[in-house]
Amino acid sequence: MRLITKSFSQDDWTGIVSEFQDLSLMQTWEFGEAKARTGPWKVERSVFLDGDRIVGICQAMVRVLPFLGRGLVWINRGPLWRRTPEELDVSGLSAMLVELRQYWVEERGMYLLIAPMLYREEILPSPFSPSGFAWVEGVTGWASARLDLSLPLAELRRLLHPKWRNCLKKAERLELLVESGCEDQVFQPVMAEYQKMLEHKGFQPSLAPALIAQWQKFLGKDRKLWGLVGKQGEERLGAILIARYGNTCEYLISAVNQAGRAANVNYLLLWQGIVHMKELGYRWFDLGGMHPQNTPAGILHFKSGLAGSPYMLVGEVEAYNSNIIVKAIRRYIRRTRR
Repeated sequence: MRLITKSFSQDDWTGIVSEFQDLSLMQTWEFGEAKARTGPWKVERSVFLDGDRIVGICQAMVRVLPFLGRGLVWINRGPLWRRTPEELDVSGLSAMLVELRQYWVEERGMYLLIAPMLYREEILPSPFSPSGFAWVEGVTGWASARLDLSLPLAELRRLLHPKWRNCLKKAERLELLVESGCEDQVFQPVMAEYQKMLEHKGFQPSLAPALIAQWQKFLGKDRKLWGLVGKQGEERLGAILIARYGNTCEYLISAVNQAGRAANVNYLLLWQGIVHMKELGYRWFDLGGMHPQNTPAGILHFKSGLAGSPYMLVGEVEAYNSNIIVKAIRRYIRRTRR
């Protein structure tokens, strides 16, 4: 197996990643580019070759300390390695991680941190420990749930938790106006509501408004972020945003004000978002994060009402050499993440 790192055009990268069944949002060209344009990161993209055949692909976010040439390489939900849902042999993934360690740690002297695209149940029968890596203690993997949009709409609605369905019915009886689409006249109001919510709550999200705005600029029309805005008359009650990639769409953000919560507009917006994504032909609707311990209880309860199929990925593995600067970077990262 060989690792080739080079520059890829948006179309080339998108064409390659679309061939993999385990495509994640974090491995899309547009997300990586937006992250690099709005923060202290640069993005590097690689393919894994077996002969002339691409067997894996990986997008890494890199942050180098000025003048020192050392830093962090963060690979989130990658590398991609599964071409069919039935592909269960993890030996190929192990070989890819070994190649990544050789390139980033042995040759470049970086601290390498990877959250592999591997479901936790896949490693329970036998340990998964690639050569030269160690598991990061105390870190659990990404967890969420997915709805199968190939099911009839009536069946998806029947599967809703009774209380969730009743809240949806209440919002539907109010005959609220919902504006939906990927055009600026929908996207901008969504971002305005999101900004207001962040200012009200006073916290810094992982998806900053500047990153989302840049991300939207890179996306082609057929994959732009899809927004829904709920209104009563001219008053906005709330908004949500949905990402689209491969055969999957993902619930990204929600911003609902007090009047919107009273009207259950969050139920209406999410349900209509699911309906729109099914109509557009997507197979999966990812609920965008449902960790049993890490997701706030209210959000976890709300998303659980949709009766999606839960999944959890493995945690993180790390690799580094004995360089004092690299060890200091590792200690700093571990301390700030606690």
